[in-house]
Parts: sequence; C-alpha cells; structure tokens
Amino acid sequence: MNLRNNQITVGEILANPQARTLLSREFPMVMGSPMLARARNMPLQNVLFYARRYVPQQKINQVLAQLQAV
Repeated sequence: MNLRNNQITVGEILANPQARTLLSREFPMVMGSPMLARARNMPLQNVLFYARRYVPQQKINQVLAQLQAV
C-alpha cells in the first residue's frame, strides 16, 4: 500500500480489507473506539503524532512496514 509519505487518510487505509484486518489485529481497542470515526479524514501523519504518546515507536514502525507490504 502506498502511504503517500504518511499523507494517506485513515479512511483510505480502512477501505483496504487487508489493511483493516491488520489494524484490527494490532490495535483492537482502537478499531472499536468512537474516536476512529473522527479520525477517518485525518492524514496518517497526524494520527502517528498522537499515537507516539501511547504506542512504542518500534511497534509503529512494524505496523507501517506491514501496511506498506499490503
């Protein structure tokens, strides 16, 4: 998947079934959150800024690599 230098939106990522499955597996608590609906139009870059407060950088890098491989 082309993450377009992290400018792809969350909604675009979630529209891909493989990416959605990956995120559901890696971040199940987020996938069921009402915050997800608010983030659909946000670029991945913005989401990563906030995620770094809660998720170790190593896990973020791992998931980004997996998304790029989708």
